[in-house]
Amino acid sequence: MNQDMYERSAVVVGGTGSLGRHICAALLRAGVPQVTAVARHEGPVAPGARLLGADLLDDNRELSRLIADSDVVVNAAGAGWSGTPEQMVSAHTVLVERLLQLVPPPTRLIHLGTVHEYGEISPPDAADELHPERPTTPYGRTKLTGTRAVLASAHEGRTNAVVLRVTNVCGPGAPAASFLGSLIRRLHELPPGVPLDLALTPDMRDFVDIRDVAEAVVRASTAPVTALVINVGRGAVHAVPAVAELMTTAAGLPQHRIRIRVAKGPGGAGRNGAWTKVDVHRARALLGWSHTRSLEDSLRDQWEATCAREGR
Repeated sequence: MNQDMYERSAVVVGGTGSLGRHICAALLRAGVPQVTAVARHEGPVAPGARLLGADLLDDNRELSRLIADSDVVVNAAGAGWSGTPEQMVSAHTVLVERLLQLVPPPTRLIHLGTVHEYGEISPPDAADELHPERPTTPYGRTKLTGTRAVLASAHEGRTNAVVLRVTNVCGPGAPAASFLGSLIRRLHELPPGVPLDLALTPDMRDFVDIRDVAEAVVRASTAPVTALVINVGRGAVHAVPAVAELMTTAAGLPQHRIRIRVAKGPGGAGRNGAWTKVDVHRARALLGWSHTRSLEDSLRDQWEATCAREGR
């Protein structure tokens, strides 16, 4: 990346979150001279990034000036799956509308969406960016509302924005509340010699390393595209029970201590569990991006990073 393209700064809203920290680090590595992580609460930031404690929904003049003077603004904020419906509306719709009011047209806005905005994907299909959007959860519905607001603003020329629709993330620093995060917690709490009993769905999911997602954000920051959704994923699926086995292997747990029971899915199309796979041709064509890390490496790094953080 040409450093001259960034004479001022980049702002990452939600910059102390799991993905936000990696995005800040990736922007700094790419040569952005000043990166500011914006968050409502104190939290860890990427080395070299500045932290601004501010709520986007407040009338904060410092934050407003910072966004207006930045070359790139990344929206990595959001309420996780454990959030209440009210928290999801606030984080995924109200906050986005506020951000669209603050980001000037020349500034590049990168909004992080989610694969759950598509809703059901039928196997063996890979959802491309024209796939029908029929989310079935409050999380997916509120995220889609935010995405549509960003796209409408970009189509009208009010914002220079692109949406990255991200699949299930893994890797170091991935959300602790995720499936893999909760599995790691159970592995840490497992008494010596006791077998691990897991009841898992037969879902097939598209996992992508959190560092690869951050690299996609960097590439989107300079790509000559706007008003588009771009899928960011591996473009392949892995069965949840198989992923769990890979994580237990990374943790060094002998296979004879793992007992996995696969729950039967409902009848009809979903009898084999949910299917989450995206088509990533647009990311390759427009961003020159594709994932670079194997799932095995991602899971090992996620395990080791969690152990290091907790001093294990």
